Amino acid sequence: MLKTKDVAISGIMIALVFVLTFAIKVPVPFTRGYVHLGDSMIFISAILFGRRVGALAGGLGSALADLVGGYAYWAIPTLIIKSVMGALVGWISDSYRNKYSGKKELTIFLSSIGIWLAFSLTLSLFLKNLIENLATSPFTNNLMNELGYENIEELENFLLNARGLINIILLAIPIAIILISLFLRGKDSKIFRLGNLMGSMIAGLWMVIGYFFTGRIIVGNWVMPIFEVPWNVLQFTVGILVAYIVLFGLQKTKLFENSQK
Repeated sequence: MLKTKDVAISGIMIALVFVLTFAIKVPVPFTRGYVHLGDSMIFISAILFGRRVGALAGGLGSALADLVGGYAYWAIPTLIIKSVMGALVGWISDSYRNKYSGKKELTIFLSSIGIWLAFSLTLSLFLKNLIENLATSPFTNNLMNELGYENIEELENFLLNARGLINIILLAIPIAIILISLFLRGKDSKIFRLGNLMGSMIAGLWMVIGYFFTGRIIVGNWVMPIFEVPWNVLQFTVGILVAYIVLFGLQKTKLFENSQK
């Protein structure tokens, strides 16, 4: 059960997640959703205050933004997806409050890389197969109508460019995370260790997968939600960067020190 202090903190973080999700958003036409900066507050909530606060702030703050912002059909999926996301980040962060373990660090790192590569490869192969069989694919007519193309050649060029962009983004993200960890390696806090950063990346990947399947239900096919993947990956990556910049700035404060006890 949450203590009075945790309830108060949760209320504040729910409000911050709501504000950054609701106030600054960019619509994504492919699945009738949007991207935003709210993920940064979910990461901060979970890392500083643990999995319970992270889950509450992520789920309630994000779902409330959907309800108020005109995206009510996303509210229930968002509540589930963002609650689990916050809980995952908090769970990994909680484990780092204990004695450091190189074995744990390596396990989280290798697991994160394996899951990320499996997701990236599956997505890339799906698009490759779609492009190669575009003339006979049941998705072709729907894609041409949704995207406004008049012939298969235009659609094929779009899919080739989209696949290339998605591959680059999915390759660049783990590399960027590793470089950030190396840059922050000299800092004393266990929060900035590679395993913790990679764990945050996997929590973000959970969000991407969750919204992919939700998009499948909303738009009625498996292809259109794929084009939202780069946007969602960009969203949680920016969220991680903003969160760790803020945490870096808070590192010498009592708030930060107390959260690590």
